[in-house]
Amino acid sequence: MLHIGNENLPLCSGINRRSFLEVGTAAMAGLTLPTFLRFQAAGAVNEKRAKIRNCITLFLVGSPGHLDTWDMKPDAPEDVRGKFKPISTNVPGVHICEHFPRMAKVMDKVALIRSLHYNSGASHENGQRWMMTGHDFNAANKQPHMGSVISRVYGPKSDLPASIVLPVAIGNTGTSTPHGQESAYLGSAHQPFFLGSDPARSDFKVADLEPPKGQTEFRIEARRKLLKEIDALQRQVETSSTLERDTAYARAFNMLTNPRTKKAFELSEEPAKLRDRYGRNSFGQSCLMARRLIEHGTRFVTVNQFDTVFNISCWDMHANGSSLNNTYADYEHVLCPQFDLAFTALLEDLEQRGLLEETVIAVISEFGRTPKLNARGGRDHYPAAWTNFLAGGPIHGGRVIGSTDKIGAAPHDRPVTPPEVVASIYQAMGIDLETTMMPGLGNRPIRFIDAEPIRELFS
Repeated sequence: MLHIGNENLPLCSGINRRSFLEVGTAAMAGLTLPTFLRFQAAGAVNEKRAKIRNCITLFLVGSPGHLDTWDMKPDAPEDVRGKFKPISTNVPGVHICEHFPRMAKVMDKVALIRSLHYNSGASHENGQRWMMTGHDFNAANKQPHMGSVISRVYGPKSDLPASIVLPVAIGNTGTSTPHGQESAYLGSAHQPFFLGSDPARSDFKVADLEPPKGQTEFRIEARRKLLKEIDALQRQVETSSTLERDTAYARAFNMLTNPRTKKAFELSEEPAKLRDRYGRNSFGQSCLMARRLIEHGTRFVTVNQFDTVFNISCWDMHANGSSLNNTYADYEHVLCPQFDLAFTALLEDLEQRGLLEETVIAVISEFGRTPKLNARGGRDHYPAAWTNFLAGGPIHGGRVIGSTDKIGAAPHDRPVTPPEVVASIYQAMGIDLETTMMPGLGNRPIRFIDAEPIRELFS
């Protein structure tokens, strides 16, 4: 009998391929890493059969105004429609902002969701939590990041962590509440690895992969042996999570000492023309690195376009003349071109390498921006309506899901909530949400996302 949600698996004849397949591939989502690895060692995990996919999430910190990007209203009043004009795409009837000319040529691969909304607060952190976890919560009740869930569901498939965040974690975006980029109750073994460095810098290197100054191979190996001795003592009193800890230790040392692991971060191996194609900036080079990490075995990569909204050129276009002084000029000359270049380069690069069918690309953000321009000519936070989009994997491109009213103030039809987007990403990665469970209160199995996938993305 298999108990989803814990690792106690009393199988009368041991673990084998037949018993695993009888349970079903989706059931492994409820297993702890030790159990998953026992299945794997028995040859029971068949990734092609399970249709396990990868994901690259591009998080547009600050949030683009939907009326100025992917849900334009050219017939609305002047104080609503903004300064930009819509252009046609390669999908008849679908128009986007004139400053995304490259994206317009690949719209047949993109599924726009124009009716996103929620009503539980308008802070950046609130939206980040919703879109990165599918839940709203506080510091006392944290929920795990999507990458941590994927790490728990499938485990790593190489020496690299299953989930990596580039280039850095989100920092100050206005409040001290959680952002939603932690493993939460899933534990440190499933915490995303944060790169902590800008890959666009000429002197880029991953600090955490460099041995501490003065740490010779002898000392590193001594530390490895000490950890094994400590773990052996822990086995005497606790056995339920030993393998999970072993794996976390091994991952840390492998990333420290394994040349193949370090190779995944070497952007210098990429042709100069390709690096130019992505854009010689932090976001562009992070997108390129995301592709490399997927190639080398990472399952879920998150690219944060920014780590703050203060005193930088970003999507948070309040135009307040102070620390939040982003305007249409920032959109036109910096943000839209930067995104247009990197997103389309990633899409085309994955396709050319035969990776697009097995890699979901999710472009998400916290909320929309106010339909009416404020007195300074900017737009403020607005979670009542906005646009995000998906591509790759099993996602059907060339379609628009939902719409907003004449001024982009509220969903007009097919309203979509953040948990539905998260559920869609999970399904696109191969998780059966009907049978996949996580351990809940009292170790009872619970469904880890309270929403259904967006059916129009898959049919």
